[in-house]
Amino acid sequence: MKAKIIMSSLMAASLLISGAYAATQKQIDEKELGMRSADLYSEDTATPDGTHYHMEAPGTSKKIERAYVNAPPMIPHDVTDFLPIEKNNNACLGCHMPDVAKDMGATPIPLTHLTNLRPAVSCDDDDNFKSESNDEIIKKDLHGQLWQGRYNCSQCHAPQTEGKLRVINTFKPQYTDKKGQKHKNRSYLMDEIGIGCKVGNGL
Repeated sequence: MKAKIIMSSLMAASLLISGAYAATQKQIDEKELGMRSADLYSEDTATPDGTHYHMEAPGTSKKIERAYVNAPPMIPHDVTDFLPIEKNNNACLGCHMPDVAKDMGATPIPLTHLTNLRPAVSCDDDDNFKSESNDEIIKKDLHGQLWQGRYNCSQCHAPQTEGKLRVINTFKPQYTDKKGQKHKNRSYLMDEIGIGCKVGNGL
């Protein structure tokens, strides 16, 4: 009986202390939750900060360090007059093809983009697709011509926006070899494109 009285007293005291503590705490409005400072039931007041892309002309901007080994380089200059990029109308090639890139001060298109790396395919007599083999990979040098599977530059390369980051990016690249550290701002993917991959029986 005495133990029950003690337990009941302790529980009552705990509830009293919890209630008193809760009463002293400031209530948080739901608009203060999250990062957008807006109510959670509509999008009416959830206005983005806006996007302000780099407007420097090509050749006048500072190159952006790659995020990791062989990462697609980001675009540091204005692209307003270059879009849309089409298979037969690609303004990027005027500066970034390897034979002119150095003179233009541009990042050259790497060898991976000048090589057909797709699985081997077979066609019938009318040139219609029949089948594809994952056991044989075509590695055909196109002798300085852009492989048209890579014509859409903006699929991987993107212009950068200046704005307030809601979440700070703390990513740090880890280079696994001296070559990666030395060439962190140029592509050497073609030299190592097969490392870690086994053609056939699953890639």
